[in-house]
Amino acid sequence: MYHKTMTIKRRLFISNIRMVFISIAAFGLASRMVGFLFFGSGRPDREAIAQFRATSHDMRMIIWLLVFAIFMVLVSIINNIITHRMTKRIVKPLEPLSEGVRQIHDNNLAYRIDYQGNDEFRPVCDAFNEMAAKLEASTNQQKKDMANRRELIAGISHDLRTPLTSIRGYVEGIKTGVASTPQMREQYLSIINAKTADMERIIEQLFLFSKLDMDEFPLNLRPVNISLALSDMIEDSRSEYASRGLDIQFEEMPHDMCVFADALMLRNVVINLLENSVKYKTAEQGNMEIQAQALQNSVLLRFSDDGPGVPADKLANLFDIFYRSDPSRSTAGSGLGLAISAKIIERMGGSIHAELPDSGGLTIVISLPLHKGDSQA
Repeated sequence: MYHKTMTIKRRLFISNIRMVFISIAAFGLASRMVGFLFFGSGRPDREAIAQFRATSHDMRMIIWLLVFAIFMVLVSIINNIITHRMTKRIVKPLEPLSEGVRQIHDNNLAYRIDYQGNDEFRPVCDAFNEMAAKLEASTNQQKKDMANRRELIAGISHDLRTPLTSIRGYVEGIKTGVASTPQMREQYLSIINAKTADMERIIEQLFLFSKLDMDEFPLNLRPVNISLALSDMIEDSRSEYASRGLDIQFEEMPHDMCVFADALMLRNVVINLLENSVKYKTAEQGNMEIQAQALQNSVLLRFSDDGPGVPADKLANLFDIFYRSDPSRSTAGSGLGLAISAKIIERMGGSIHAELPDSGGLTIVISLPLHKGDSQA
């Protein structure tokens, strides 16, 4: 009996060797059978040989033909038995492969072949499982992309419809004479201008996200002194956000911490995070604390606010395009800010994720590759 780990090549080699010995044995058995039939003895002794030589030429031909016929019958029977066993050994592993193909055809992409053998079919089954896993992952990604596209279209429609509705209303107010005084008309025009700017900002953000997503937006990556860069960004915008009810607290960092980044795009990320804190704060006065920590090969930036936070199971969705943790906040913003920030940090070779601190609120953690050398900004 063949061992289950024996390869097909080895089985065929052993089968050929056996056929050689079986053929020799079959010929000897056929000779003995004919000897018993004609001479009463299966042994080729002198008497039997003499009797064989004494027979006529035609009788000797009949005897040889009979020996050959018996030999061929025996070899055919034995060959069929061996071939059947070999075929069974080869066909049996094909059954799970055939079943696997049928399951994939029926869209059961989670199906995997459990093949325990250790022969030539093992890598084939492993390759099938690897192919099925990649196909499943690709299909799931396609479904996710389709859902994202539907959400993108819905998000664009919603975020453009709101300012358009306002613009139309104020234009109608001017046309119908509701804005009857120069002061009211000026106020209406200012609102129309602000709503138009909102639409322009949404379109610009969407364009930026698309370029980043398609890897068509070149970044000017260079060594950036993160302490000085953040200090400049915060000082430039501290008074603006203070007037909007957000106090920014910035812990001093060592001035030799440099990251490899695009300073302009990094500023875009910081502004997006500050804007989110302002939009979603529930108290009249909100707080944002910014910290930095140098690790072995990266710099860790933490942006912590004291806002309402998000449910723990929604943290991973915060960086999806047009995602809002609370559907009721449909007028708070386009939902593009964190998605753009994630794309920018990813393009810089870093990572970004959200955490829920014990003190409440939301913390955005950014990791950027540390640059060991002189900074340029």
